[in-house]
Amino acid sequence: MLLAVYNMSSKEKTPFFKRELSGLRPYSNVYFLYATLAVVTVSAVAFSVGLLVGKSVFTTKSSSQAAWGANVVDGGTSVSVLSWIDDQLLTTNIRNNLQRLTILPHIAGSPQNMKLAQDIYTQWVNYGFDDVQLVNYSVLLSYPNTSNPNVLLLKNVTGDTIYSAHTAQETPLTPGENDSTVAMPFNAYSGSGSATGRLVYVNYATIDDFLYLTTNLSLNLTGRICIARYGAIYRGDQAHLAQMYGCSALIIYSDPEDYAPSGTLVYPNGPSLPPYGLQRGTLLEPEGDPLTNGVPSLDGVFRESYNSVMASGEVPSIPVQPIGYGDAIYFMSQLDSIIAPNSWTGALDLMYRIWQSDNNANQTFIQVNNYQEQRTIYDVIGTIYGQVEPDQMVILGNHRDAWVFGAVDPNSGTAVLQEMARAFGTLRTKGWRPGRSIVLCSWDAEEYGLIGSTEWVEERQKVIGANTVAYLNVDSAVEGSSSYLYIGASPLLYQVIYSAAKMVKCPNQGFDTLYDEWLQYSPVTLNGTTQPEIYSLGAGSDFTIFLQLMGISCADFEYVNTTSYAVYHSVHDNFYWMTNFGDPSFTHHQAMGLMWFKTAILLATTPVLPYDPRDYAISLQNILASFVQQYGAVLQNQNISMEYIADELEQFVTASVTFWNQLQTAASNTSISERALRILNNKLMNLERAFIIPEGLPGRQYKHVIFAPSSVDSYASATFPGLSDAIFSALHPIPSVPPDWDEVRRQSDAVWVHIRYATQVMKQPGLEYLT
Repeated sequence: MLLAVYNMSSKEKTPFFKRELSGLRPYSNVYFLYATLAVVTVSAVAFSVGLLVGKSVFTTKSSSQAAWGANVVDGGTSVSVLSWIDDQLLTTNIRNNLQRLTILPHIAGSPQNMKLAQDIYTQWVNYGFDDVQLVNYSVLLSYPNTSNPNVLLLKNVTGDTIYSAHTAQETPLTPGENDSTVAMPFNAYSGSGSATGRLVYVNYATIDDFLYLTTNLSLNLTGRICIARYGAIYRGDQAHLAQMYGCSALIIYSDPEDYAPSGTLVYPNGPSLPPYGLQRGTLLEPEGDPLTNGVPSLDGVFRESYNSVMASGEVPSIPVQPIGYGDAIYFMSQLDSIIAPNSWTGALDLMYRIWQSDNNANQTFIQVNNYQEQRTIYDVIGTIYGQVEPDQMVILGNHRDAWVFGAVDPNSGTAVLQEMARAFGTLRTKGWRPGRSIVLCSWDAEEYGLIGSTEWVEERQKVIGANTVAYLNVDSAVEGSSSYLYIGASPLLYQVIYSAAKMVKCPNQGFDTLYDEWLQYSPVTLNGTTQPEIYSLGAGSDFTIFLQLMGISCADFEYVNTTSYAVYHSVHDNFYWMTNFGDPSFTHHQAMGLMWFKTAILLATTPVLPYDPRDYAISLQNILASFVQQYGAVLQNQNISMEYIADELEQFVTASVTFWNQLQTAASNTSISERALRILNNKLMNLERAFIIPEGLPGRQYKHVIFAPSSVDSYASATFPGLSDAIFSALHPIPSVPPDWDEVRRQSDAVWVHIRYATQVMKQPGLEYLT
């Protein structure tokens, strides 16, 4: 719903739309940007050529180059680390890693997940990492009650049970699935209790869906048990919206249209979700331990009561239960009124309707008996210190915990991380060190709400904020063999990511490199230049706290399937699925490891950080252009001008080009000093941090004024998020409360002021005064 939303100003000036025809000035600013960039055409062409041959134009030609670790001496010969790694990440090792990781369920807080943490710790110590830490936190987790399972029943008018859903266990279909430690189907942090009532179908339970029901259809949802299909948005937002609109409970099912599309075979004969397979998942809204929001969950820290957390809306108070489509059809068949729109229709063998009328006396009964418990979680942190800038860190992370076996999510990434760790260990045996420190992280309790990574950053936020160059995340490395790269990243990292992709051989036939395949599947054209699309980051994985609290440039890498990853969070996401349907050859895992490794090496061994500030300028201009198209008329009617935003962006564009030229001059300087390097690199690192608003976005824990999760879908990214929320609230005010357009003005001011801050970072004097 909240698409790219952009800047306005409350300042009294000539209305923006009266100065430019049809609100086209943002587009003219894009043209201005490209015209300005033409000044540096020669250097840009040189940069592109450098990427094609696997070299970086940022390489400093100085006598200290060897210290940066771009090369390693192997067999008496100095070779590029970027080339050396090509033969080092072995598919057999990755396969064996995954088999070990997924042999048993390992939900966060379980003995098995602790054992895996200890195993990783021991391996990294043996690989010769300079420092390895097993960091623990005591956090509140949520579990199903094995002695009193959740219940979902369909009852007739006399109270007799007509149908009982499979809420105690997914049907085991392959050896190993019938394990007593498999968590029963549940949604973590669901409200406990029961509800009885008639049903209402709410599609994907998005804000648009609820507005359609309550505004277009004038339905009163109070007391209704709503049934929604998984997908479109974060399940926690589905629960939050269901409660906000008065529903007494929420049932979430996996519709075959999304998880078992026509023509595909279902597990165990194919990759799609079988009828009684289902998706577990958390409902927690803010990231981190719910009892210690904003501070690390250390011994002695004050912890809120769970009732206060529930009262704040961070977790739902209504019961929520997931089911498979084999169960869902029995409940969806009770809907006998109001035919659903075509866009609400899935693939169940019935007519999709919205409302259970009074003519149908059957009742749905739900009982959720989940409980919360304080458990200890374990992060593993391994560091190889740099020998030029050991205080500066390139951090790579993946979470280890899974709802069940987790062969895709997350342990396809863990298996790759472990093979990368082995390769880093081999480099250390050859005497190699990077220029900057490389930190590997195995996070715990990500599935519950990014808890392990959030607590670690909260505990060390001053050091991390001052010294982290970038955070590179891989959650699910590979979702299937018919797949392609899907990358979200901060604009500053675009060029280094493209560079790495051009250096990795594509595992699929018909393409030379990952870049070539990526370009085929996800092309985007700007001003006549086509390149792979890199998406804005929302939330949903461990990069969130780095970007949203600290303003650290982040990237999230994934090999997504061309069809859905259907066994997501189910018992069927296991080694059998991966070796039969996901990536039997493990060549996609290998390619992801090379992509991840090479991106890190470029960041850790290139003296001048390989960031391009002009990409941020382009991103901001495109955001503004999209906003004008969507909301220009609305804002004009409220006399809200975007003039200050547009003016600040022009200054940002000019500064980005000037700064880029400085970077190119530094890169070609054969005797550049370490002081000059530090000045330039500090500017590059602080550019992203300039977009952090200290007090945070209104009513939220996020602080990035350009990119943050949507307030109605935590998985999705909203651009200019504070402004997006303010406009949405003004257009959809609470009944009897007037729309607050002054809040729109305040949020637009926050955007343009922070763009100004970023411009000031780039324009800060320094190099000219070095002696």
